[in-house]
Amino acid sequence: MQSALTVYVFTTGTQTPLLALLALRRPRNLAAIALSYAALGLVAVILSDPVVAILALSPAPLIGSALARVVGARAETVGALLTGTIVLSFPLLLAAIPGLGTQVNVALFAFVIGAALAGAVPIMRDAILPIVDGARYLALAIILGAAALAALSVMDFRAVGVAALVLVVGGVSAAFGAVVFRGDGIAAAIGAGTRDPAVAAALAIASGLAGAGAVALAYAVLLALSLGVAKLLVARQA
Repeated sequence: MQSALTVYVFTTGTQTPLLALLALRRPRNLAAIALSYAALGLVAVILSDPVVAILALSPAPLIGSALARVVGARAETVGALLTGTIVLSFPLLLAAIPGLGTQVNVALFAFVIGAALAGAVPIMRDAILPIVDGARYLALAIILGAAALAALSVMDFRAVGVAALVLVVGGVSAAFGAVVFRGDGIAAAIGAGTRDPAVAAALAIASGLAGAGAVALAYAVLLALSLGVAKLLVARQA
């Protein structure tokens, strides 16, 4: 599981321009990220469940730009917000859940190395982009598949309810933070308000937590359904 997470994060790093962090100087982007983590942090404290805390403090989906294109949101804005959540997420996870130290440090190191290599040799990155992108989606499939297997015997209404709560609170708080400063609420909801179920599942399963895959898998399904509904609504309005 740790290997799949490392590949997933490393390949994301190779496609992440660190200059995107400059976008965090804009209040609408900073507010979206800060509000979502504050709101979801409160949810994690109230529920007092390490599995929920891992999901709440995880970064936005590492394939956020692809998700943005599904609903016609601004991929560049989502990408910038996603980068900000990665930078904030891993330190928060280390501080909130010390037992994740090894897994989080490896993932963070993989992301930094991937981003550094991409910045140093962009021509090589562009040449092998199809291979890198394929490896990323393969790692994502492996993690979610493992989460599904782990969740088969422990999935219940509580897991679904918690996942729905995290999805709604994160999306609404991020969108609100962006809209207050005249930003793109939909892009903020995706790039700052959602959480990556694969990262959360990998960290929880690697840590051996009870019911590690249930909440993350339920979140993944609800996120996919939400994006599907949003795509239909956008198509009708077009």
